[in-house]
Amino acid sequence: MEAGMSQRLLSSKEGFNSRRMRYAFEAITQGSIRRAADKLDIEPSVISRQIARLEAELGVKLLERHGRGVRATEAGELLLDFQRERQAAETALLSDFSELDNLSRGTLRLAISEGYSATLMSEVINTFSQRHPQLFFEVTHASVNQVVTRVMEGDAHLGVAYSPHLLPGVQSIASACQPVCAVMHPDHPLNRLPLPLSLDDILHYPLGLISQGYGLRQLVDTVEVIDKRHFTPSLVSNSLATLKQYVSAGHAVTFMPAVALRHELARGQLVALSIAHPIFAEAESHLIVRQHRPLSLAASRLIEEICSVYPFARTSL
Repeated sequence: MEAGMSQRLLSSKEGFNSRRMRYAFEAITQGSIRRAADKLDIEPSVISRQIARLEAELGVKLLERHGRGVRATEAGELLLDFQRERQAAETALLSDFSELDNLSRGTLRLAISEGYSATLMSEVINTFSQRHPQLFFEVTHASVNQVVTRVMEGDAHLGVAYSPHLLPGVQSIASACQPVCAVMHPDHPLNRLPLPLSLDDILHYPLGLISQGYGLRQLVDTVEVIDKRHFTPSLVSNSLATLKQYVSAGHAVTFMPAVALRHELARGQLVALSIAHPIFAEAESHLIVRQHRPLSLAASRLIEEICSVYPFARTSL
């Protein structure tokens, strides 16, 4: 199929028709000819006709109808990836032009897990934005699966995530070992036991857990399956800040990597103790990007700075 499509394009004087490509892209991403027409403010019949012409030119079906909507065929998925890559390349080209103006224009979109926010803001983004005040930053806090999805779909230039399951087309360009620790108040009885702590030791006490969908929770769920045990939390939250407040009362324990509580550790408000389990001990933080996506100069420089600080620089707390 790909060879036939390529041959037709090579024999065409015009190559891809950008307008028809846009119509097909919107129909696929919107899941409906009607919704694509509403977004583009044109008649649905125009979109249908132009997509049909594009399919005839390429010799493949790009869409198939289901119910009141449409979905991509295998060829349509290839077109979708191509269009996203082309949009990314165009964005990167325009951003690279700003190199002549000392990075005085452009947008940087980051998707990050909550635990990295304090470090990235204080040690990277604040100083980077001061040096380049005309750059616009968009920082989105998300679960690990959402971070990966936003990077894959081009909604974020880069992502920082804890123990992500990488999808095809997303690559890790830097990683750092960040073990899961048992986090508690310094006066907690567990803080008087020899390290590393066993799971049996920890599960004697009330437990706070992060919600489903987060990399940290996926590790906890994996340990449950491997060890054939069930963790019964007394509190579940999608906020690390809430979990920190919960264990600060002195009676409960939660699981968290040390990178997520650097300030609390430095001030002696909480302690993070090692756990005797290989899944927890081998957990990693990852800096991820969309594979083969051209990066702007600003994004490349920002990546360099992120890689120079903890945890990716592997510096001490």
